[in-house]
Amino acid sequence: MRIFATLLFAALTCTSFCFAQIKEYYIDPDSTLTGIKQIHVGHLITLDPASRSQKKLLISIPGTTGASTAMKSLDSVAALEGYHAISIDYPNNRNTATFINSPDRAAFDKFRQELDFGTPVSDSVVVDTLNSIVNRVTRLVLYLARTRPGEGWDAFLQQGKMNWGLVTLAGHSQGAGHVSYIGHAFKVRKVIMLSGPQDFLGRYDMPAPWLSAPSRSAYNNFYSFLHEDDVYDTRHQVRNDLAVMHSDSSVIYRFAKMDEFPKNARIFISEIQIWPDRKNTGYENHMTTILPFHSKVWVWLLRN
Repeated sequence: MRIFATLLFAALTCTSFCFAQIKEYYIDPDSTLTGIKQIHVGHLITLDPASRSQKKLLISIPGTTGASTAMKSLDSVAALEGYHAISIDYPNNRNTATFINSPDRAAFDKFRQELDFGTPVSDSVVVDTLNSIVNRVTRLVLYLARTRPGEGWDAFLQQGKMNWGLVTLAGHSQGAGHVSYIGHAFKVRKVIMLSGPQDFLGRYDMPAPWLSAPSRSAYNNFYSFLHEDDVYDTRHQVRNDLAVMHSDSSVIYRFAKMDEFPKNARIFISEIQIWPDRKNTGYENHMTTILPFHSKVWVWLLRN
């Protein structure tokens, strides 16, 4: 137990030292285009100035009520792996899990469509095209390419539009659903779903239909990282992820220590209790997938 605690302390305290070379700054969404509202602290930008761009862009999306800073550790690891990383500030105060008992089989689909693209189809959120996640991302990259030409952001644009083929999407909780939904709409390099999605229809005991809909991104480019005891029910999350991947349980890998990960795995489930001296709650476990303790998993997901 003492050895585990020492390793955990080292993993967490290493973060500030190991990330010292990383450059971080915030962008007010309104500065990218008038009318795009700032919800929390603005967009977080992370990159390694010493890195030669490998033309890889990470777009990370935090969960419900989470500011862009929630993805800070993941973005920093990505920067050290040669990515330009941006964490999006977006309207995320409505919890996706509230639709679990909805009689409307399309409730999750409508929620995602309005938040991601601004289509006025949901009775639960009001987001216009200007403030949609996809427009926020696009306007941010255009702004960065225009105002910070020395950082190489133009590499992710093609004729003034996003080059989605260079994009890796990573989202936590509510964000896990958004990255999957956007990955269905655009052909991206990879989708990484952390602690989600929660789009499970309890009344019908089934994943939301949109999860298994045809995707422009290859099904084998969707990955997931979960915790065994998540407050939002890991069994439902697994069924959701398998629906997205159009796969069976052979892609699931449970682990109690972070050594080597099998190449055929695409759903990673941590059985590690990060605070072994006390009872972990389901919510704490839900958050562990974005803690630097699990950075070895992130590195594997970002590299492979």
